[in-house]
Amino acid sequence: MFKILNIRLLTTPMKHITIIGGGISGLAVLHYLKQSLGESAEIKLYERETATGGTIRSFKKSSSLFEWGPNGFLDNQPISLQLIEELGISDNLITAAPQAQRRYIQIKNELIKVPTGPIGLMTTPLLPLKDKWSLFTGIFKNKISQDRSIDGYVSQRFSPRIAQDIVDPFIRGIYAGDIKRLHMASAFPKFKRHGFKRPRMRSFHGGMGQIIETLHQRYKKHIQTNLEISSVPMDADITIIATPAYSAAKIVENINPVLGQALDQIPYAPIAVAGLLFKNDSFKKIPDGFGYLIPSSAGKDALGVLIESNVYAGRAGEDQVMMRVMSGGAHHPAIINDSHDQIIKKAIKEIDDIYGVLSNPIDTFVKLWPKAIPQYEINYPQWRQSIADLCSKTPGLYLCANYLDGISFNDCICNAKALALILNSR
Repeated sequence: MFKILNIRLLTTPMKHITIIGGGISGLAVLHYLKQSLGESAEIKLYERETATGGTIRSFKKSSSLFEWGPNGFLDNQPISLQLIEELGISDNLITAAPQAQRRYIQIKNELIKVPTGPIGLMTTPLLPLKDKWSLFTGIFKNKISQDRSIDGYVSQRFSPRIAQDIVDPFIRGIYAGDIKRLHMASAFPKFKRHGFKRPRMRSFHGGMGQIIETLHQRYKKHIQTNLEISSVPMDADITIIATPAYSAAKIVENINPVLGQALDQIPYAPIAVAGLLFKNDSFKKIPDGFGYLIPSSAGKDALGVLIESNVYAGRAGEDQVMMRVMSGGAHHPAIINDSHDQIIKKAIKEIDDIYGVLSNPIDTFVKLWPKAIPQYEINYPQWRQSIADLCSKTPGLYLCANYLDGISFNDCICNAKALALILNSR
């Protein structure tokens, strides 16, 4: 958390600053640097796609609002809310509906409500009595190293059953990853810092794409889209690469090939997003709550189902239900090779298995992310340190993206401001 609200002007004026990558990281860096520098430096952001935003994009289709990527953020980081206030769009914030607090885990094609509070934990059918007891006793185990896999950490602190049936589906929902390969201290730091708090899920009336559009419009004279930068520009005093690691690897190889090789080692999990719009009367069982997550032990392509119209108002018409089925991840990377029709067919079957589909969706969409989420695997701390060391040996080069220090929307905002503060102190 950063408590410095005002960024001082750079002690040494920068004449040319180049930002490569127009996702939330690059746009946030642009915002914070413009706050501190104003017109005293020439700042240009380049994005290879026709639109900025990266994985964050919202669009209307039929009577629904669909999200390509994240459908919201948690309001437990003041810095994100401060950015939203600085952009003048706080009035457009919305909060997830109360019913979205009901979340489920699918066990053998049955939905079991995720327990909340001590009573819920003690009465949930998700766990046998011995594992419920391990939840209590595990609280007092304070000397378990987090320098291990999430599976290893949770299994030792609590039990293997808790790792498999509770933690695994939630980590699949966050990282689309494998808890036996993800590094506990790197991939799940909030467990270490804050415990299991319950912040509110937030978005915007126009979807998460609204903050992207606001940033783009405010700084559009500094942004050039539909232009790919393939190498570090030689005429820039400062170059900030805010692209995924695999893209950054190609950009830096002309000036630091060893850094390029290190960046290229970071693995990504693929995700297929299937959006389905149904009439309310299309189900035998009414879809309830936020949706559900699926443990890897189920062996399914699907990671989980989000009932978007239950989470935020206005995501579908009054007589409609809008869902997103997320599939693939580290356990099922081949999903990315399926056709759109195959992905929709699998998504409908998943929903049918749980709710009973009486009629086909009235509209659908598919978005494929071949490399969606960076994986903070067991050797991530060594990768992270190696990348930091190599980057420090290349003057004027900085990295800012979700493969460094957190994958969430909040993490990207925090890291962008941290970088702006670093540049401001030099």
